Amino acid sequence: GTGASLWWPNKDHQSDEPDSMRLSCAVPNNLQCIANGQNKGTTNEGDYTRYHWFVSYPINNYGVSVTIGNFAHFSDVYVSGKDTLQLNYYVLAYNLEKAKKQFEQVKPMLACYEKFLGPYPFWRDGFALVETPYLGMEHQSGIAYGNNYKTGYNGMDYSRIGVDFDYIIIHEAGHEWWGNSLTTADIADMWVHEGFCTYSESLYIECLYGKEKALQYINAKIPWVSNDGPIIGPYGVNHEGSGDMYNKGMLILNTLRSIVDNDEQWFAMLKGLQTQYKYGIVTQDTILNYFNRKTGKDLTSFFKQYLFYPDIPTLEYKIEKHKKGTQLAYRWKADVPDFNMPVKLLDENGDYQLLQPETGKWKTLNLKTGKNSDVQFARDLYYINVQKL
Repeated sequence: GTGASLWWPNKDHQSDEPDSMRLSCAVPNNLQCIANGQNKGTTNEGDYTRYHWFVSYPINNYGVSVTIGNFAHFSDVYVSGKDTLQLNYYVLAYNLEKAKKQFEQVKPMLACYEKFLGPYPFWRDGFALVETPYLGMEHQSGIAYGNNYKTGYNGMDYSRIGVDFDYIIIHEAGHEWWGNSLTTADIADMWVHEGFCTYSESLYIECLYGKEKALQYINAKIPWVSNDGPIIGPYGVNHEGSGDMYNKGMLILNTLRSIVDNDEQWFAMLKGLQTQYKYGIVTQDTILNYFNRKTGKDLTSFFKQYLFYPDIPTLEYKIEKHKKGTQLAYRWKADVPDFNMPVKLLDENGDYQLLQPETGKWKTLNLKTGKNSDVQFARDLYYINVQKL
């Protein structure tokens, strides 16, 4: 949250963005300065060379960056229909061959994100990766890359499901849609940037490996969620919510997809968010109202429980034997009094049966089996606790 005003006079707040930006940086002749947007050439200044860059789209202050170094440059193009996107890569010379191999992930990633989220938002300015001495950052059209040409997060696969991709490339590029194009007005709502972006990692996996692998990836992140605080922070004081906004945000969106229970509608809504609020400023209320409007459901209690409270809802159930058979009783235990999210039960035939639990009120279902056995809920589709009483 300590930002760009340390470097140049500006309105250092996410609620507004300049519609474009020029960057000029003079460096010793043996170095280059790489920044956001389009390279507009250089000016000779004796022992120094001045580099000129131009960003032709709105840009948030924290997405502005200059990186100075002795770089090797190579380029490529991504073709979508009749349009061509320029890809530029700036790396340290001794990593050039590694980078050419590692950055082959970019074009398939762009195709997957375009499929689910719409075209890359900053087409005129191109897409770039710039090698840095830190892990990464979503600088608009000039992403910082420092993952050491390893898979996972600097070589660590936190999902532990063996999906072989470079986390920094896939995650930071996702921010071109979530955070750079669509930006929140207050960093209290940064879960919109990080949660949707982390969920986009699963879309990349679904695109390449299928939905089941994506579900494995999403649910493998449950152990990394601490539920230590709300993922929405206090408004108006430049304060983020819990770091759970990444993985918990992804799990929340997977849960919301299961509530919608219509993938065609779900993906249309994701792409619609990007279309309707492209280069725009949003709040959490914008997101809530959008999903309420598009689904025709009142999702207020859902978002309130998952975003404003640290604990996730618990599905309490009990199985009771009666004269007429076996009965399942179930209800929600939640902080929000009117929390009433649907959930799926796997029945004896292996089919899903939709239940509509309510908070504090027992509902019942007659089970076909005569045994006083346990039941199985679709835990991979919902981020919930389940407790048998």
